[in-house]
Amino acid sequence: MSRKNVVSSSINLVSTIVYISFLLNLAIAAKPKGFSMKMIRSNSKESPLHPRYANLTQGERFQGLVKQSKARVRHLGSARAAAYNKSSSMNPDIVPVQYVDDNEFYIGEVGLGISNDGQQPFQNYYLIIDTGSDLMWTQCHGGDNYFYQDPPFYDQEGSSTYSRIPCQDLDVDECDEEHCEDGFCTYKVEYASGQETFGHLAYERFTMNSIIGEHARESVEDRIMGCGINQRNFGSFLRVPEIHDGDDDFPPPIPAPGTAPIAGILGLGQGSSNFSLVRQLDIEKQFEYCLQSYDLVGADVSHTYLRFGSDAIIGEGPEVLTTPIIQDPEFGTPYHLILEDISVGNRRLWFEKSVFEIGEDGTGGTIIDSGTPFTLMIRRHYERVEEVVLEHFEELGIRPADPEPGFKLCFPIPDNFDSNELPTMTFHFQGADFVINQWSGNFVYFVDINVLCFGIIVLDDDEEGDYLHAVYLGAMQQANKRILYNLRNMELSFTDEQCILGS
Repeated sequence: MSRKNVVSSSINLVSTIVYISFLLNLAIAAKPKGFSMKMIRSNSKESPLHPRYANLTQGERFQGLVKQSKARVRHLGSARAAAYNKSSSMNPDIVPVQYVDDNEFYIGEVGLGISNDGQQPFQNYYLIIDTGSDLMWTQCHGGDNYFYQDPPFYDQEGSSTYSRIPCQDLDVDECDEEHCEDGFCTYKVEYASGQETFGHLAYERFTMNSIIGEHARESVEDRIMGCGINQRNFGSFLRVPEIHDGDDDFPPPIPAPGTAPIAGILGLGQGSSNFSLVRQLDIEKQFEYCLQSYDLVGADVSHTYLRFGSDAIIGEGPEVLTTPIIQDPEFGTPYHLILEDISVGNRRLWFEKSVFEIGEDGTGGTIIDSGTPFTLMIRRHYERVEEVVLEHFEELGIRPADPEPGFKLCFPIPDNFDSNELPTMTFHFQGADFVINQWSGNFVYFVDINVLCFGIIVLDDDEEGDYLHAVYLGAMQQANKRILYNLRNMELSFTDEQCILGS
């Protein structure tokens, strides 16, 4: 592959992550039917967290994303295991956040409430947005245990639009006896690796930037939020101190101003509760995005949009394909698809359909997860795919190179190599073939050493657990497609598109 065929820039994997996190940039009517979120990666120059990533090399970025992908999978497996071994339906809120150093995610800014005196229309907070969880929550005033954040905790008592939710307002599986306190609903989210948040469920007014103008803002009333008053064990993930009861006399070191902007999480999952922002849409319970390829020029300063409701438009015609979305019966938040087979180039692998199905014991299945940077497969599936990729390169006269850290299959690329000779990859979903045509959706390119590595990650035997899925379709392989999740019809639609800046 000649260097002219590849954009030689530092890795800015806009397309490899969406665990979570978007700059809310919404246009919402009085009774909102649609809105759009501005999505900014945590390592982008537009992000307040950009200094954390500025000095990482290309290889370090790739290694971090591989670690993050595996950590995401482990936490999804732990969350699924907990869901299958519990009797309460409240705890599917176990959230698979990636707890690894230098993890990358998308952040979002949302305005909450309106001050009692009317002088302050809202308070702005940055949130991590997660398609693998359902509840939006932020740290609130008066907490006992919390992680450090730069902005003051949300002053819920100072908002004229904040209203705790009476227990009778929600279904019993959303606010059962255990989560009803003095007649009002509470929540407790337990994260798979020990993190947890507890607080009050409330209705509140959200204010977001509008896509109609840089300074235009729109508001939406009476959305469900969690008001966190007790958070534990988030410090290592956010790289900030934790403050607990009794710490007043011995406070931990405070980070430099501007380096701890995160105040909570915004969930976009498909769980059965109505807590997810997607579930709270009035009519069209749908969202869509178009992720940029990591080799896009200017990706380090770019953003895309996540569009909801009537703003989520993918068009019609034979080029738009649709496949069912299904739910795991016990762990319903992730978006499961029905995978039937896989092809590399024009070679179909002819897997048995049953190997990708969700088992009654809580094993297997295929999910699409934009919070997982790279697509991952359990070993027995990966090895069949790897075998065909190896055969393809052998026919081109190219033998494997020593693998780069985090990758199993890498190749030295001749200077005159044509990227059109690289194989495509197809995930054959029920009724729809998800074809990855661009080379950067299937391979990662190490510019300095002129080596190409297969961008599918294998889960080694010691990393696999009883509750892992068979395939995780990650964000890198979703690039340059407009993808729409329709929860009303339980369908995923997609079509090829060159996802440019601001798509």
